[in-house]
Amino acid sequence: MSVTPVNITRVSQNFRYDALLAASRRTSLELLLQQQRLSSGRAFISASEDPIAASEAFKLHESLDQQGQIATNAQHASNVLDASDAALSDVSGLLNDAQGLAIRSAGSLTSPAERSAAAEEVASIIRQLTNVGNRQFGKLFLFAGRDTTAAPFVSALGGVAYHGDTGDVLARVNLLDQQAINLPGNMLFGALSGTQASTVDLSPALTATTRLEDLRTADGQTVPLVPVVITDTGSGATFSVDLSQAGTIDDVIDRINSAAQAAGSSLTASLSGNQIQLSGPASVGSSLLIGPMLQRVVSATTPIADLAGGTGVNLTAPIVITNGGTSATVDLSAAQTVQDILNALNSAGVEVRAQINAAGTGIEVLNQVSGTLLSIGEQGGTTATNLGIRTLDLTTPLSQLNFGAGVQTVSGTDFRITAANGSVLDVDVDPALTVGDVITQINTAAGAAGVAVQASLADAGGIRLVDSTGGSGTLAVSRLNGSFAADDLGLAPPASASSTELIGTDPGAVRANGVLTALVDLERALRRDDTPGITDAGQRLTAGIDDLNRVHGEIGARAQAMQTNLTQVQDAVVSTRSFLSQVEDVDYTEAVTRFQQAQTALQSILLTGARMLNISLLDFLG
Repeated sequence: MSVTPVNITRVSQNFRYDALLAASRRTSLELLLQQQRLSSGRAFISASEDPIAASEAFKLHESLDQQGQIATNAQHASNVLDASDAALSDVSGLLNDAQGLAIRSAGSLTSPAERSAAAEEVASIIRQLTNVGNRQFGKLFLFAGRDTTAAPFVSALGGVAYHGDTGDVLARVNLLDQQAINLPGNMLFGALSGTQASTVDLSPALTATTRLEDLRTADGQTVPLVPVVITDTGSGATFSVDLSQAGTIDDVIDRINSAAQAAGSSLTASLSGNQIQLSGPASVGSSLLIGPMLQRVVSATTPIADLAGGTGVNLTAPIVITNGGTSATVDLSAAQTVQDILNALNSAGVEVRAQINAAGTGIEVLNQVSGTLLSIGEQGGTTATNLGIRTLDLTTPLSQLNFGAGVQTVSGTDFRITAANGSVLDVDVDPALTVGDVITQINTAAGAAGVAVQASLADAGGIRLVDSTGGSGTLAVSRLNGSFAADDLGLAPPASASSTELIGTDPGAVRANGVLTALVDLERALRRDDTPGITDAGQRLTAGIDDLNRVHGEIGARAQAMQTNLTQVQDAVVSTRSFLSQVEDVDYTEAVTRFQQAQTALQSILLTGARMLNISLLDFLG
């Protein structure tokens, strides 16, 4: 380091002092800076020392913070997926044990006592599976969807209910997107797979207060709220309409009319049916909102009065919901919006989950309980039918009955109805395609046979037979020609001895088709010593195991991919730290050298100053 010369001849003493002090300060500051760099290990203490390096270091610190958080997220995600993978392995083991019990118990040589013992083992497996379904990682329930704070599986209505969420827990494990790190319980055990899908398009009408977010174009597209350029071809005025802040149809109309008036155009917009139309000759720039036919989807806030094209839906009569052995009567007459309907159904205490379907056309009702049958009917009205949520109505196709298995028929007559007076009528189901067709077939056959038996659809349940013969016998339905059509139509149980009517079970009832339902049915079949029931449950259990193996493979693949991602992120962190070290870490060899140079320079300045300032009277003579 150079030493600033201070021994200047024939200058004032004050100037000498100032020069010496300035040189001392500069050298002392350099000495301090080098000392700080050595003690801190940093190449610069403040950004002003090296702005370019400081800017680069700031960017690297920011990148390191992001990578560190992503690494933390990826580590957590990897741990959650590993825990889920381990839980699925336990589930696979339990289901394989249950499958073995089903296979051994299906044989004709198995005694009722052995089947009863097997039923106890199946019951134990169900309890263990429920515990696995409620397994936690830390304080989080692994299979509860996004609702990770409460146990998702509970015993209810004689089965196992799923109270968890169906959504994905997302984690940002890279800078570009988020990934799901969980497996919702409805995917684990097939819970919530029993759905009474909407059979009616509720078709809400467009009104001035319709929210734009509830609109779809004819091809199902959402409506983009982009500026619209409109030209009045009569006056030649052109104006742009900003729709970005519009919330309803009325807002759109107001903005168009205000913009037209400001531009001196006589064009006016109005709502006509399912279109926003312009009066007068005009051309409109590309727009999915003005002109094309619009469709309104059903939302939670949709008023009941807007449904069915604006005529509303009749909800005056209650509906009856039966799940397992529990029934509830639900009064919807006070409902003002679709959300009111959903709230009433979900709070009925029968473990159902009502929601708007994915297409936004109606309501669907899910059975939350594995191992029970869900039936929805009427109580003196048509409310459930009007909403499209009745499990059995006149238009229900026979192919959808019995969980999609349909109705087994034979060539010729399928069953015989014996009236209380002993008269009979034989019914051929083959020409029928719907439940209403079957009722027509029965009534036609009764008329042809001269038997006073009338078929109709019961308010709640299945097909209703009314006997007006006045006999003292029992109204009953029996199989013919080996056909199981009567069983599949829910008409197998006979009427009570003193009753003049027979109400069949609901063959359109809904059940969850997962492994828990198969296990509950297997346990019940084993206790009844029911060989066909054991076989059926065992077959469904095998199908469920195949589905679970597929899900297990997906989770395993996601866990492996997440581990790979974690390794890559950790490597990126190491690289970023290396780059950061090169930018802001001190070069100790250089720093020590410069420190020694500054130290030597300061000593020289102090020594020179001491000699120079040692003056006498002779310095002032001359």
